[in-house]
Amino acid sequence: MRITGIDVGTTKCKCACIDEAGKPVIIANGRGEFITPSALHRDASGRILIGRDAIEQAAVEPEGFVSNFKLKLGSTETLLSHGAPFTPTDAAAALMRSLIESAEKSTGEKVESAVLTCPANFRDDSKQALLEACQRVGVECLLLLPEPSAAGLAYAHKTGAQRETVAVYDLGGGTFDASILEVDGETTTVLATAGRPQLGGNDFSAILRSIVLDAVEGKIRTRPDPQKDLLFFLDLDARIETAKASLGTRAQVPIVASFKGQQVVVPVEQSAFRAASLPLLVQSHEALDEALNGANRSYRDIDRLIMVGGPSRDPFIQERLAEHTGLVPRTDIDPERAVAYGAALTALCELARRGQPVRIGGRTIPAPNMLLRNVTAHAVGCAVLDHSASNKRLINAVVVPRNTPVPCHRIEHFYLEDAAQDRAQIEVLQGEPDANRDECLLIGELLLDQLPPESVRSQRIAVEYAFDRNGMVTVTATDKVSGRQRTVSVDYRQGIKASAKPASV
Repeated sequence: MRITGIDVGTTKCKCACIDEAGKPVIIANGRGEFITPSALHRDASGRILIGRDAIEQAAVEPEGFVSNFKLKLGSTETLLSHGAPFTPTDAAAALMRSLIESAEKSTGEKVESAVLTCPANFRDDSKQALLEACQRVGVECLLLLPEPSAAGLAYAHKTGAQRETVAVYDLGGGTFDASILEVDGETTTVLATAGRPQLGGNDFSAILRSIVLDAVEGKIRTRPDPQKDLLFFLDLDARIETAKASLGTRAQVPIVASFKGQQVVVPVEQSAFRAASLPLLVQSHEALDEALNGANRSYRDIDRLIMVGGPSRDPFIQERLAEHTGLVPRTDIDPERAVAYGAALTALCELARRGQPVRIGGRTIPAPNMLLRNVTAHAVGCAVLDHSASNKRLINAVVVPRNTPVPCHRIEHFYLEDAAQDRAQIEVLQGEPDANRDECLLIGELLLDQLPPESVRSQRIAVEYAFDRNGMVTVTATDKVSGRQRTVSVDYRQGIKASAKPASV
């Protein structure tokens, strides 16, 4: 096996490869499990445990345990209070190293390249951190694939759909994505995507946690502290996950909590849990509506509604979604495995596109005729001074709107603030249209200096954006008066690179 697809989830990870029949299969980890919890434990000596091993060790040394670090990718926050600094990127690299080592041990072959998946609405700094983690493991990232797109490709491959418009409802452990796809034979086109980056199964678990904590405080007169009572919360969270699954079909489920030598039995009513969960579902419905509007479609145009992500199995979630859309939620592919399957199939296709056939067991595996056409998940522009407000403010002047098909090419022209100024700092921003600069992500900077003055102000600064199919955006700023030019490329695999010298006048 030379390739693999890795679904790096907030709460769970799956690793898939292509078997000798050309089908995607999930690879078991070192414990023989097909799903690995996204959990890590590092002890004082620096030894790292992953997945279920980490959770078990946390019962003895809770201070070395971390989870849900995917949501912090892109930051330099230190996750552990003891030992050397340990960032979310460090944690992601350790997790991927474990997954890769398990895959190599299971198949007996070295993993040389992989397709990684991420939320469709992941910010660029989070993507860069994920790719850096893969690079540290020594595996080439062939492509960074949006999770709902991966699931859509897996669906199209399995069903052989020839012409359908598909809605993907992807509710993961920590994030929610909605995408509208058009399947036309061998080509799958992403029409639009939307999401809630802070909405996921963890939020439903938080509802149950709050119910239990209120009950414990009511009986013991003390509320457990997540920072001080780590063992209590590790045990409680495990019980909550079990109860959450049971509440899908049972009218009442007891959750037992033990704190300070006292045991509290908390009966949780299904009706109460569902009522508290409804606002979360409304958020997901709103995101799905946004994706549908972005694709200029209505629910009458949707042929299939595909459920993706473990939490999407819940009957209540499916019932409310059916009421909202008028569609029947489908699970043609295991919701927890669909993303990993799509990643493995994409890896096979990507290598074939590069002229590198994959051989397994002495035979060449034919790649399916699959083509994905994607869109931009975020609006991209540059910082300009807004004169319309009473107080001038720097805002994001969007050049490439969200849901623009890629590859794409856009250009916009801007004035200098002062006709006599001799330099212009162009800040490349990722964020919503007209959002304050500080609310956006800065993904690149270009400086045009030594600019000659002009007698009459004109739209002399041309800013050109070009996205390729791999998600690389190149931005070029040109002063049309002097001809001076600067270029910056944001390549997820290589980081930000800017040209060293301006072009000649």
